[in-house]
Amino acid sequence: MINSYMHAAFDHFQTPSDSKFDAIVIGAGIGGLTAAALLTHRGKRVLVLDQHTVSGGNATIFSRPGYEFDIGLHYIGGCHSDGLIPSILHAAGAEPVIFEEMDPNGFDTLLFPEFLFRIPKGIEVFRSRLIESFPKQRGGIDRYCLLLYSLQRIFRGLANPMKTLWNLFSSPLLLCWANRSFGEFLQSCTSDLCLQAVLAGQHANYALPPSRASLLIGAGIAEHYLEGAYYPQGSGQILSDRLSAAIEKAGGKIMLRSRVLRILVRKGRAVGVQFRNPYLGVQEVEGKNVISNADVKQTFLELIGEDNMPSKSLQRVRQWEMAPALFVAYLGVRKSVFGQNPISTNYWIHSSYDHELQYRQVARGEFPEAPTVFVSIASLKDSTNKRLAPEGIYNVQLLAVAPSQPESWGVKAEDGQNHRYRNQALYKERKEIFGRRLIELTRRAFPSLPENIVYKEFATPLTHSRYTLSTSGTGYGIAATPKQFLFGRPGTRTEISGLFLCGASCRTGHGIAGVMMSGLLAASAIIGPQLIHEVLGNRNKKIS
Repeated sequence: MINSYMHAAFDHFQTPSDSKFDAIVIGAGIGGLTAAALLTHRGKRVLVLDQHTVSGGNATIFSRPGYEFDIGLHYIGGCHSDGLIPSILHAAGAEPVIFEEMDPNGFDTLLFPEFLFRIPKGIEVFRSRLIESFPKQRGGIDRYCLLLYSLQRIFRGLANPMKTLWNLFSSPLLLCWANRSFGEFLQSCTSDLCLQAVLAGQHANYALPPSRASLLIGAGIAEHYLEGAYYPQGSGQILSDRLSAAIEKAGGKIMLRSRVLRILVRKGRAVGVQFRNPYLGVQEVEGKNVISNADVKQTFLELIGEDNMPSKSLQRVRQWEMAPALFVAYLGVRKSVFGQNPISTNYWIHSSYDHELQYRQVARGEFPEAPTVFVSIASLKDSTNKRLAPEGIYNVQLLAVAPSQPESWGVKAEDGQNHRYRNQALYKERKEIFGRRLIELTRRAFPSLPENIVYKEFATPLTHSRYTLSTSGTGYGIAATPKQFLFGRPGTRTEISGLFLCGASCRTGHGIAGVMMSGLLAASAIIGPQLIHEVLGNRNKKIS
């Protein structure tokens, strides 16, 4: 196991190293681990607490005989040598991590009825391929790519706030549309429904339809991957392990199976946390600062407590809409299904050019009849990892949006909360039916796949909530709608002095790059703004 070296060297369950810390981090997801590693690397005493048995949150694996499956990492951008992710890992002392690049000629393959489009690396190459497929839509394509270039300049100038502002104000198209939906912007580019569907064809990366997604999340994630799509050698767990090892090497402490019960607030300031551990019972530890990487709603409504929150803020928190959740099928499939020379690409199987219907059905608590199926073949992305599947078998995952309401799965709400649902007959039946629906839809890309499955296991939004404690079982945080993006999302600082936030619901967005950036901002709020320039200021220089 990749993470065995980390667990062998340190006690993660029973022995707190101190009762007072410079910072306490709630939640060992990638955002929290990033913040903790950056702080410990600069001499701060840090304690990380997490209720799970392994650190990493969505960037973890689970094992079955002969298999290792990633929980939430399927591909990431920003991993070129001077990219955002290597820069932050380097600054956190969390190296080495080797990233394998997916096929630059088509890292995402979009399959529509009677139409296929492969998304290549590079905005200009992408533009040329779009024009080749839609020659009458050149003007709209140029308009869309102009926006992508504006976003690219902003992302590359994050180390310099003044440069970021200059790039923003010198991009009138971006300024004009920043608070609008992705769907509205696409309609302003073209009336061709097929082209609109292609440009929004990666919607499961943010789990919203174009009509409801912020332009900045829809186009921003597209640009993120156009700079190159990658996968870490050794699975997503390697990121968590390297960050965890960096924390402990620098003297920080990680305590697992330690669920935070509340954030201690005195005179309007966070001063520590109370947590429960099966070996230690209920404990309290003091911290000069507290960083919450926990679910944002639970942070405010449960850990801080309503008595410590202004009524206006409580109302805003209660009204936050969470992003839709995902259903995942973990499969072992015979290698022969994928042909002689398969490429490292994701397959997006769209049953129609309308991305909206499946989200309307999910919002009503219904199972989508023909959901988009995202097919991730880990064995092709992490080609040297022999733990992924037995010889002659490929490790494959299928993902689709699904209802998060327990009632949709035949489960009472209270059973969903106390995890008594897993062996209920109706839950198992509905899980099996929806899983088989996704498997059948893969015939569009791989006609013989259903008959060549040698292992399968399904996970629902309830499964995800059980392990990560996320509201509604989503890994995307609050929904990235225009109303809930930019200043509609929580920032790093909170109304409570000494309490900071990081994670998928922050302004930096979800995904590995987004939560790592949120961890950097949380650490810089404690150390000072110079940390951002230190970490990102040399991104144009190759990281050694």
